[in-house]
Amino acid sequence: MKTTPKWALHLFCFHPTTSGSPTGLQGDSHPFHQTRQLVQAQVTLRMLVLDIWDELQVLKKELRCCFPESLKVYGAILNICQENPFHQEVLVDSWPSFRVVIARPQREKTPSETSYFARSCAVFYRELGAYQQLVKDTDAIDWSQEFLLQGLQDGVHQVSRSLAAVKYFSAKLVTQTQVFVLQKPLNLSASVSVLGSEVKFSSLNLTHITLLNDTWSVGGSEQSLQYLTQLISSFPSSCLLDARGCPISWVLLDQFGCLTHAYTMPAHRGKGYIQLVIAALAQELEKMDYPVYGDILENNTPMKKALQRLGAHFTSCFLFYDLHTPLVLQ
Repeated sequence: MKTTPKWALHLFCFHPTTSGSPTGLQGDSHPFHQTRQLVQAQVTLRMLVLDIWDELQVLKKELRCCFPESLKVYGAILNICQENPFHQEVLVDSWPSFRVVIARPQREKTPSETSYFARSCAVFYRELGAYQQLVKDTDAIDWSQEFLLQGLQDGVHQVSRSLAAVKYFSAKLVTQTQVFVLQKPLNLSASVSVLGSEVKFSSLNLTHITLLNDTWSVGGSEQSLQYLTQLISSFPSSCLLDARGCPISWVLLDQFGCLTHAYTMPAHRGKGYIQLVIAALAQELEKMDYPVYGDILENNTPMKKALQRLGAHFTSCFLFYDLHTPLVLQ
């Protein structure tokens, strides 16, 4: 895996040491099943897969009252309701009163060779003990292969660490990042004039994939290339192109509705370009009724300053990225 240059400006910048649409659906036209699926527990516990439209809307409303801790799971639900390009599903421990929510890939639609990027799960809990018991005693989490677990609560990492040996896994906290929410995006009409005639707004496309993979702090592999390809093909993005049509600054959206891989090419830094692309994507997300949020390393001072100029609110929450890898048994 490549070493991240000191000058790199990233929102999504954890460093693992091991590798591994537009409109909401309405009425009866949505693709959700009309019966709940049960994830049967090894003992008596179980989790419910919420795949009924009305119930997902109720869950969204509940989770909005729990921001910022619930942002990752909330973002997954939004994408599930927008054609679900990453084949995700949402589980709760009980309904309508719940203590735990997990967003995960649908196992029957996730090939075994899928990278841990795309096999990421997100967690929100109201009771830590309930979360720990469900992870331990049900198959809500797929322990058969490497995966990344994300959560904005301390207990996510604590539970991963305590259960790793029991599940014959190693659980590594690859990083924890500070979460920000963008509530008042930059007014682009007052800023486009700084671009000049040779720079223009656009969105990313598949011809840009190699550049994105080469500049991503956790990129450089075939798995990261496939993941970035899926992100660009599935979700909105924003970039600035130079006179040759090459991206010089950009930002993407991930499967949890989180800003990711915000980057400016070294020769174009110090011009405020990263603020423009983030603001452009933020405006598009607001039209879709998505919260605009992301995460950043605490010591990434240049990006912090850029976000502050956009009016970002830095929350007290940290996003925990735990990489789970099966142990090789002798």
